Amino acid sequence: MTNDDIKRAAYKYAGDVNRNRKSGIESYSVVDFMEGAKWRINSVWHDATEKPNLGELIIVEVYGRIWEYGKSDVCDISHPAARWAYMKDLIPNMEE
Repeated sequence: MTNDDIKRAAYKYAGDVNRNRKSGIESYSVVDFMEGAKWRINSVWHDATEKPNLGELIIVEVYGRIWEYGKSDVCDISHPAARWAYMKDLIPNMEE
């Protein structure tokens, strides 16, 4: 998902939510949507100082590139610029 994808979805959301009223708050709806999307994307990532649970499936990113993925091990996260996420947190949860 790119920033442009998020922006398009935000404008669509603002149009849908504010369809029957033009109150000048449409731009707030766009900003709120985009901030929420960015929060959700970033909320699953952990920095290298936090260690994953052993045996959990993870993905490790260093400088914007995937470095490693698979079951976590004690030496998985050694690069200070690394960040990691549990694979299960990256898969959409359609419950609720």
